[in-house]
Amino acid sequence: MTMRTLAGLAVAVLLALSLAAQQPAKPAVKKPAAGKREPHAPLAAAQQAIEEKQYDTAIALLENFLLENPGHGEALFNLAYAYSLAGRNSEAIDTYREALEVEPKLFPARFNLGMLLAKEKKTGEAAEEFLRAAELEPENYRAHLFAAAALEESGRKDEALACYRRAADLAPADPAPRRALLTLLLEKDDIAGAEELLAELLELEPAAPDLMQLRAELLLRRDRTDEALAAFEDYLKVKPDDADAHLAAGRLYRAQGKPEEALRHFQAADAAGNPAAGQTAEALHERAELLAELNRWAEAVPVYEAAAAREPENAEVRAGLGFAYLEAKQYARAAEELQAALKLNPRRVKTYDHLASALYLGGNLGGTIEVLDRRAALTEETPGTFYLRAISYDKLQQCEPAILFYEKFLAVNQDKQSDAYFQSTGRLRLLKKSCKPRRR
Repeated sequence: MTMRTLAGLAVAVLLALSLAAQQPAKPAVKKPAAGKREPHAPLAAAQQAIEEKQYDTAIALLENFLLENPGHGEALFNLAYAYSLAGRNSEAIDTYREALEVEPKLFPARFNLGMLLAKEKKTGEAAEEFLRAAELEPENYRAHLFAAAALEESGRKDEALACYRRAADLAPADPAPRRALLTLLLEKDDIAGAEELLAELLELEPAAPDLMQLRAELLLRRDRTDEALAAFEDYLKVKPDDADAHLAAGRLYRAQGKPEEALRHFQAADAAGNPAAGQTAEALHERAELLAELNRWAEAVPVYEAAAAREPENAEVRAGLGFAYLEAKQYARAAEELQAALKLNPRRVKTYDHLASALYLGGNLGGTIEVLDRRAALTEETPGTFYLRAISYDKLQQCEPAILFYEKFLAVNQDKQSDAYFQSTGRLRLLKKSCKPRRR
């Protein structure tokens, strides 16, 4: 919840509660002229009409009374109150101000005026009225709380902080001022202050999901990864359908080199009650990569396909799908995706490696050599590319280049126990014998 939302909600709720429950106090009244008797009957009748929700009747009685008794404090207060209940806020505001000219220290008038001004979105004026109300009753929790909300809404956030703190001190068991204060501290990037206040709030509301989530996020922000993970796990026990939190936990586990745990959370994000977060291209790609890390290619392929459908111009996603097809032995589809990935990013060397493998395994030996040529234009050859060139030329019965690349492979190969080494030495001996006449 943003502070703007909280401030507006708080003011609206208090306005309704106050006006429904407020019975007009007996303010100090202006004394009638000497010899003139105070007429109580119209005031009592107006009060009865207010209680019976006959606001127009109450307004008429009080307006007539004030024609004969101008400046009567109690009547002005009751009339302002009746105006507000009838939805005539502008007249209520003016009349509360008249009442306050008669009795500046009348707290209910000052407080209700602040609420009406806030309801009319005159938050700067409302803040001043709430502050004056707080001066009249320094121990009044609501006056400080709504002064803070109005100050914040009007952009006076440092003053709002002080008022929220005072409200929190006056109502130690009420989380509302602390919650508002917490949001302001986060907005000011006071993480240490926010963590201290969050600890207080968690004592008041230990199972509040939003506070549990915030604790995890603050720990993560402070790079306290293990604690953040534990906090996310605690939060997800309460809110198992929070896809974003599952993704956050999954990424933390992945960073720790725990792909099984990471995958559990990515799958939970996908299966959450609101799975949109788990079905973004980014989340799908990450889940596919985790499945690839675990060599679960049959599961990885459809997830990569879903990611590619959402982001067909993402070269990394298309390359990942191509490699998944390659591992799943779908060589034609692998070659198609890897070619598409290279069109999007023609400088990704690993994509050339995978494409050359897909073409070779699919029987396209000429295509394999052509891709290796394109790769060689970007970067140095490796033992693997020399070997793949050699066996491709060998199968094409092109002795000279086959011999050349077998020799290059053996010159740089460091693994003399590999199958590739034994095959290369054997084929090289055979080719040198069988191709000898042609080499002359």
